[in-house]
Amino acid sequence: VICFSPRHDLTLPLMALPDIRRVIDVWAEQVTELGTRYRWVQVFENKGEAMGASNPHPHGQIWAGDWLPNEITAEDRQQRAYTAEHGSPLLVNYAALESERRERVVVENEHWLAVVPYWAVWPFETLLMPRRHLLRLPDLTSTERDALADILKRLLTKYDNVFEISFPYSMGWHGAPNDAGDYG
Repeated sequence: VICFSPRHDLTLPLMALPDIRRVIDVWAEQVTELGTRYRWVQVFENKGEAMGASNPHPHGQIWAGDWLPNEITAEDRQQRAYTAEHGSPLLVNYAALESERRERVVVENEHWLAVVPYWAVWPFETLLMPRRHLLRLPDLTSTERDALADILKRLLTKYDNVFEISFPYSMGWHGAPNDAGDYG
């Protein structure tokens, strides 16, 4: 469990950008540390009681295991196949397409793009993608981490403003498995 702030009332969209950046740095540190021992490291947050968070203090979690969950196994297989067929990573190509079409863009900055993916099945579902190819959270440059803090604050503030409440959500980082190589 990673507490985002010592204040019980500060969720990510209410935090200052440097504080969100510190959370991102902890995520990356933990992915690096756990990734030396485990094949899969999942960073996530379930915000709000409606999403199963029993602790009202704003926090996230990290799970690690030697196995790959079914969804991640399918993502890994499909992304490998796409890259082999097209010579470039699926999500980088998808981000470029959505950026060009501008139909489903929710918020963006120089390094990140958040869209409602055309395959969305959940109400208010968004997909946050880096604009460049990278495999794992620790691969982010300092500038990209700052930009991630910015885009998270802006996206999550939009959620809170939909109904003018602290909006419940589930958020997770899907990086490459630790034995994935550099495929994409």
